[in-house]
Amino acid sequence: MSTMEVFYIVFVGLTGLAMGSLVVLMLGHLMSEHWLAPVRSEIEAAALTLPLLLLLSIPLAFGLEQVFPWASWRDDLPPFRAAFLSPAFYLLRSAIYLGVCIALAFWLTRTPHVRRASAIGLACLIPVMSLSAYDWVLSREPHWWSSLFGFAFGLSEALAALSIAILVALLKTEPASPVRLKSLERALLTLALLSVWTWFAQFLIVWLANLPQGAEWYARRSDPQSLALVAVSYGLMLAAILVLVPSGVSRIGMIVGSALALLHHGIHFVWILQPQGAPSWIDLGVMAALMGLWGGALTIVMQLRPTYAEEAAAEP
Repeated sequence: MSTMEVFYIVFVGLTGLAMGSLVVLMLGHLMSEHWLAPVRSEIEAAALTLPLLLLLSIPLAFGLEQVFPWASWRDDLPPFRAAFLSPAFYLLRSAIYLGVCIALAFWLTRTPHVRRASAIGLACLIPVMSLSAYDWVLSREPHWWSSLFGFAFGLSEALAALSIAILVALLKTEPASPVRLKSLERALLTLALLSVWTWFAQFLIVWLANLPQGAEWYARRSDPQSLALVAVSYGLMLAAILVLVPSGVSRIGMIVGSALALLHHGIHFVWILQPQGAPSWIDLGVMAALMGLWGGALTIVMQLRPTYAEEAAAEP
């Protein structure tokens, strides 16, 4: 695995978590639900790490050909798709995606009119996440386009973002209202079920329509190792759902369910990306260092942001 591949995996994973945090934050504000308060500080902090991820994308801009085959050869693509995936246009779009998300993160964490900002922001974020999922993930194998892939990938990232926020929030000592925790539990379970259904729906569409390019995409992920990955991934998700289904799950149950959902996301993420080559110890070290840098930035931002502890502890 090349160093650029490591940067790519970390960038896509962490940027997806930050964008997923924006989705969770906007949905929480729009629905005026009780589950947002206990994790609002963590969700806002994750979204506000986007400027750091913009810096992380700079090395990738100079090494596109090491990650995306079309960056150096596009003659086998249809003319429109070849033009769409031209490196200059691709980098411009990527900068717009990140710029829009950064602007939304700062707007949402500063405006007193959070519901109005969330409604506008979600309308902007949905196309941004769908297009960025194609550009950053699906275009690694550019012959297949799926309009559902971006939605499914965004749901997975929102689920992972909420899972991390719950783990961080519940491992702290601040109390939270049982009613709010119950709503948080239902929100996590809903995202988990919706994510599973959306990925299955995409597979079903490809299978029923007998789309050659889509079938080829799945066939490349059907070797024994990849099938073992996806089996473990969905086994973890089934376990998480079984833990979360009983209403009024305990604090420990919430932590276990969130951890299982997060493990599912990580393994499923690897299955989707299909990294090129096995990682060396140096690659793993670089990956750990980059993730540690992001974790340090997240911790600093959380310390600078309001905790919303009183709102989380109060009965709605």
